[in-house]
Amino acid sequence: MARRPAPSRLQADLARRILRALAEDDAAPGERLVELDLCERFGVSRTPVRGALKLLAADGFLTPRDGRGYVLAKRPPETPDEDDGEEERRLFARLAQARADGKLADIFTQQDILRCLNVKPGAAMHLMRQLAEVGMVEKRPGNGWAFNTDTSRAINESYAFRRVLEPQLLLQPTFRLDRAWAAKSRAAHTRLRQAPWRSGASAEFHVLNADFHHHLARCCGNRIMQAAVERQNQLRRYLGDNWDYPREQVYRAIDDHLEILAALEAGYPDKAAALMLHHLNISGPPRRHGDE
Repeated sequence: MARRPAPSRLQADLARRILRALAEDDAAPGERLVELDLCERFGVSRTPVRGALKLLAADGFLTPRDGRGYVLAKRPPETPDEDDGEEERRLFARLAQARADGKLADIFTQQDILRCLNVKPGAAMHLMRQLAEVGMVEKRPGNGWAFNTDTSRAINESYAFRRVLEPQLLLQPTFRLDRAWAAKSRAAHTRLRQAPWRSGASAEFHVLNADFHHHLARCCGNRIMQAAVERQNQLRRYLGDNWDYPREQVYRAIDDHLEILAALEAGYPDKAAALMLHHLNISGPPRRHGDE
């Protein structure tokens, strides 16, 4: 029997993300997967989606429907949140470091990305599409790309968008709080809040903060809103290693998060939405490493 070709990095990553999304949505066997919905949700074209679906079918998670797509064959396994997107985070961090070290000019080509990151063309294009969606790069004629050098504007515009979007997530009639996640998140926030401040606490909060906003978006039940929040998280991943959260800002944000969770658990979405708006109004971008 011929061996199955090894999947590309992009296919394997997308297959994992689809599987995790199905688990988060509590999808039941027999549920149909729609290619266009997946393209919109994950910001990719049909080709990588089809490759990821074939990979999931080969692994027994999906069943083909006579040329009409796929249906879920069995419930996907729960996966640890902290492992999700680790490869993607590493790529964003490596790209940001290459940019900071001057290895990538303001205008660059796909070959420059392949050389700097040592990735396959599919993974490089996936990364560029993600950055283009959040306004950090733009496509130029031919094989060229250009960085948006006005990073401060991109960050400020992102926060303005989040102030409009994220409070509304909590007010959606489809919002259903994942209480198991809420308990886990509260415990992680409390541990960080009560532990002595140490080197690495800022980076730990960066991951915890992204998880908090990601999961609230997942709970809203609106896929378009959830995808919009994930695009903002992509921007934060790209800039993550350049941020330095001071202790006071971390503790204030933790307190805000715990208040929002408490309001949601008590059944007061209006209060939670007001707290979220206040939180985003006073948070603002953290300072960058090296800033005075």
